[in-house]
Amino acid sequence: MKKVSLGLFLVLALVFASVSQAQFLGQVSTARTVSPGGSLVGGYIGVQDELLALFGQYRYGFAKYFDGGVKFGFIDLSDETGLVLGGDVKYQILEDPFTAPFDLALSGSVEFAATDPVTVLSFGGNVIGSKDFKLRTGRTISPYGKINLRAERVEVDQPPPFANVSDTDFEMGGYFGADFEVANSFHLLGEFVFDNEFGFIFGVNYSF
Repeated sequence: MKKVSLGLFLVLALVFASVSQAQFLGQVSTARTVSPGGSLVGGYIGVQDELLALFGQYRYGFAKYFDGGVKFGFIDLSDETGLVLGGDVKYQILEDPFTAPFDLALSGSVEFAATDPVTVLSFGGNVIGSKDFKLRTGRTISPYGKINLRAERVEVDQPPPFANVSDTDFEMGGYFGADFEVANSFHLLGEFVFDNEFGFIFGVNYSF
């Protein structure tokens, strides 16, 4: 029995270590909000160590400087496939060039991911900054960055007679990328993830 308990302890320690390094959905947008009544849709691929994520996003502009979005997709974490769902609301407090030489926004976000036997729930706040630069072609490139502070709860299901095990921690992550306008309303983006470990997200956004 002691050997079984020790084995489960080691497995759980490895699970918590690997999951705590994973924040599945990135920023994938600049600090600018969607125009009132407008929409943005996007699709993305994210890669981290032992993690692959395929997900999409829909954002809607509720009012000037205020929008919200939902994200949904699939993850492969340590060879286990699962679902991931997230949402956020964002308020832009500074606008380039009217109130500052850059755009700045605050947001609150929540994310839920489930794979066998792990579920992860996190919620927190974000500070997002970005800056638009006009190219000679007339298109725009917009570097952006986000700092995320969150509470994260990880729960691992165990077979009977063992009880489920959970752990709650506070985490911090940084997300830095660039948005490239390639056609009217059509954008490509690349994003680096620094969240306990390194990752990269690539995707497309289309606004209408």
